Amino acid sequence: MEHTLGTVTLPGTHRAVAVGRHWAAALLEADGRKGNDDALLVLDELAANAVTHTRSGTTGGRFVVALVEAGEDGVRIEVTDEGADTVPAPRHDHTDALSGRGLQIVAALAADWGIRTAGEGRMVWALLR
Repeated sequence: MEHTLGTVTLPGTHRAVAVGRHWAAALLEADGRKGNDDALLVLDELAANAVTHTRSGTTGGRFVVALVEAGEDGVRIEVTDEGADTVPAPRHDHTDALSGRGLQIVAALAADWGIRTAGEGRMVWALLR
């Protein structure tokens, strides 16, 4: 059975990505979960993508982070943004590119990940065990 550990709505700024990471770290620790470096890195990538690539990063934009218990040893990170004209997909840039590896990192660390429509926006989620 799944249940939501917590949800936070943040302004669509890069500074808020760090706020979301610190919020999640405290929440996971309070829930007795240890070794959350991978989960926090995935959250960083998903939240940064929301701010950088969606309407959440425009003036007055917001994004929502939710942590959901998924089984005994799993957590699902959900980042809901305000939508964009593009669909998130891992890029395969040259090795000397300075950006573009966020979803490759998510795919490598998560047991599974995906995208769901969420009203006007969308939710990108990642399951970590």
